[in-house]
Amino acid sequence: MGSIYLKTETDRLEMVQRRAARYVSNKHHNHSSVNLMLQHLKWTSLEQRRKEARLTMLFKIENNKVAISKEGRLIPLKRLSRNMHDKSFQVPAASCDYRKHSFFRRTIRDWNALPPGVVSAPSVEAFKASMTKLN
Repeated sequence: MGSIYLKTETDRLEMVQRRAARYVSNKHHNHSSVNLMLQHLKWTSLEQRRKEARLTMLFKIENNKVAISKEGRLIPLKRLSRNMHDKSFQVPAASCDYRKHSFFRRTIRDWNALPPGVVSAPSVEAFKASMTKLN
């Protein structure tokens, strides 16, 4: 007996997007490249959309656009390396799995990797536009 591959919820959602790309492109053949269809349609992956949504929420928290306190959560770095921008934060320490995959830990890691021009955008709309240009 072979092993059964159980797809995660994320995998199943990505499959729906891929099927939708085939449907919209009207290319149902097995030899058609779904990745090329997604590029042609200018559809970003669902994983990328979730990442952009997390980063946008952190931008809103940092700039007091939402009623979520940043005190104790967004701690500026004391020492910046040359690869970091002045709005970089400390990644929270975590010993438990549920903390390792928490919003702030995952998002701060991605935030610190953004270019300085993106994180210092003047508005949420400008931040989103900068994010789109990155991809």
